Amino acid sequence: MLENQSSRTSSWGKSAQYFIAIIITLIIGELVQRISLFSNTEIYKGLTSAELVNFLTIMVVLALFFIFTKHASNALRGIGDGVSFLRRIVIPVAALIIVCVAQDSIRSILAPYLDATGKTLLIIISSLAVLSAAIWVILAGYRYSPMLFEFIVRQGQKIRSLLRGISLERTCPACSSHISGAVNYCPFCGNDLELNRCKNCDANMAASAKYCGQCGQPRNKVEAHSRGQTV
Repeated sequence: MLENQSSRTSSWGKSAQYFIAIIITLIIGELVQRISLFSNTEIYKGLTSAELVNFLTIMVVLALFFIFTKHASNALRGIGDGVSFLRRIVIPVAALIIVCVAQDSIRSILAPYLDATGKTLLIIISSLAVLSAAIWVILAGYRYSPMLFEFIVRQGQKIRSLLRGISLERTCPACSSHISGAVNYCPFCGNDLELNRCKNCDANMAASAKYCGQCGQPRNKVEAHSRGQTV
């Protein structure tokens, strides 16, 4: 138990480190691109140093993002069914994001140097990569969806139990004690709670009240109704 807790803590720490590394890489990459030496320097057939730096920055960020996702997935281990479902699909989702961004960056930097056949081949490879990652996400979601369903059902049961407990809480009109549970008599003073609840609107009535304060129903009709008599 302690080892698992220590492992999750370590994974969260590493996740934070890689997240900070991603932010730093993005900032440095943006700053370098803005330097005139890089933005005005052509490396090869229209490709500037700034464009190359932008491409390399994206690739490094994607690599860091994948490692960050793996550590975050390990940190979520053993927390609960709902979180377990998230842990199972977080890597496939991250892979889909990485593939989408990477293929777009690669096509942008290679397209000017490819002929029609090369561009077509690059598009086919990119499409297959994106479709493969998308299928991985779909299969992972389908495989582990029972975890999410059980989590939703369990949370719904907890909410219903909570609401049921709240709805059963009431105050005795005779002694003002707080009562919980489906009881007919006050456990503190023995007052008949059914005779002190309006059958018309279900509001509490004081023991000495002759009429319901909510709907105006006469008390004698309430008592007769509760005893099964005809008024």
